[in-house]
Amino acid sequence: MNILDLQKELESFKDKLSELFFYGSASVVGIDIGLSAVKVAELIKTQSSYKINKFVSIPLPEGVIIEDEIQKEDDLIATLQKAIKMANPSSKFAAIGISGPNAIIKKLQLAGGTPEEIEDQVMWEIEQYLPFSSEDGNISFHVVGENRGGGVDVIVGAAKKTVIASFKSVVEATGLKVKIVDLTAASTLNVFEHIYLEKLNEEKSYIIIDFGAQTTQLLIYKGKVLAFFKEISIGGVTITEEIQRQMGVNYEEAEELKINGDGSGNIPEEIISIINQVLETLFAEIKKTLEFYSSSSVDELFDFCVVTGGGSLIDGITDAIEELIGCPVEPLNPLSLMSYNQSKIEEDQLNQIIYTGVAALGLGMRVYQK
Repeated sequence: MNILDLQKELESFKDKLSELFFYGSASVVGIDIGLSAVKVAELIKTQSSYKINKFVSIPLPEGVIIEDEIQKEDDLIATLQKAIKMANPSSKFAAIGISGPNAIIKKLQLAGGTPEEIEDQVMWEIEQYLPFSSEDGNISFHVVGENRGGGVDVIVGAAKKTVIASFKSVVEATGLKVKIVDLTAASTLNVFEHIYLEKLNEEKSYIIIDFGAQTTQLLIYKGKVLAFFKEISIGGVTITEEIQRQMGVNYEEAEELKINGDGSGNIPEEIISIINQVLETLFAEIKKTLEFYSSSSVDELFDFCVVTGGGSLIDGITDAIEELIGCPVEPLNPLSLMSYNQSKIEEDQLNQIIYTGVAALGLGMRVYQK
């Protein structure tokens, strides 16, 4: 065994020893691995909120992840290592988020009964919604209360085991230990509840829209619980790919045209037309989803809507959503309540935190219990 191997063995032994004698709770590093970027967040709990101690966002090369499958593992590990080195977190424990076609979050209305009976009902009911067999997935649930029919409402989260294992593996290749795996939709909900919970009316419904790179996630929140969730397969990358197709340019050129236009901040008319074509399709799906929810519940109007994700930066999208759904729309801004470490976070990072960092922050709010 050479000196390098011996050093790795000693480090591994030290980690195992420290975990063996670790008791209580510990903070975690929030790691959101998206289709277009890796975000790392470290938070410190304050008396009434959180302080964002460190935040790093690094873009991923095209094609590293397709849907929720890692295609270029070495590139992803290299990007993660760079992000974690820049963040230099104090915790060695990580919380990661899972999203995509092999992950779901669902509210179920069940008959109730003993904990064992509820678990049996969950496994029976969720089977029809899973894109994989129950044996191939990790499934967890939380009873949120009684429903009007005399049964119980349960929030169920599930993800395919192989997807969890692949993302856990690349994070642990950086030296961190993954202790919490959550759905990114749930981590976004963590931030929403933290920012708005005291302002919410239990009888009203609220919309959360996350305009991601790969998908758009639509959540409806009522009675201080998730009432409805829908993932729409249209995101920021959809616009980029359509620009590629119609303009005959490569991915990087299409992304540049989408964000910066001609380089002087002017978006050419043909690019605006392509963006609007994709957004019209997305808005039609959002409208159809909300109409479905309203027709299957007693809700007709929504109190307000918050938006997050890189797509929410598209010029005019907030006004368009407001007109579409007929209620006030605003960014889901964690900095409206959370403070940040001004010596470690630059001013030009604040927009990243507000618009693309919410899931990483929600993961960083979690606590590892042993």
